[in-house]
Amino acid sequence: MAFSKIHESLVYAANAGENLSEKLHYLGKIDTDGDIILATTGSVGFPIIEAAALNSSATIQFGGIGKAIAGASFNAGVDLAVDSAGKLTTAGSGVAVVGHSLKAADAGDVVAFIGATAPSP
Repeated sequence: MAFSKIHESLVYAANAGENLSEKLHYLGKIDTDGDIILATTGSVGFPIIEAAALNSSATIQFGGIGKAIAGASFNAGVDLAVDSAGKLTTAGSGVAVVGHSLKAADAGDVVAFIGATAPSP
């Protein structure tokens, strides 16, 4: 069986619109001011790969394979969404799909997932 590695992901750095200093591997989003804030239930979310205090530079990743904290247990091969705490959970209907699980995870695990190139509701 052959394996290949994907190295294509993009990053975006902007002002932290709230204190994200303890939010490495949570999911963030861009607010209406262009700041990075914590993503919430059903919103589009991208892995925070460089956490920061309020009004410092934070960085999110989009596309490619990202890592984020599981907010609940889920299986490999399922669509993922953001929960109320900015963590990964199984996507229900009517919420933005942020990616697809590569492995099963338990709540609290930092898990790799394929990020959606254009998250959809």
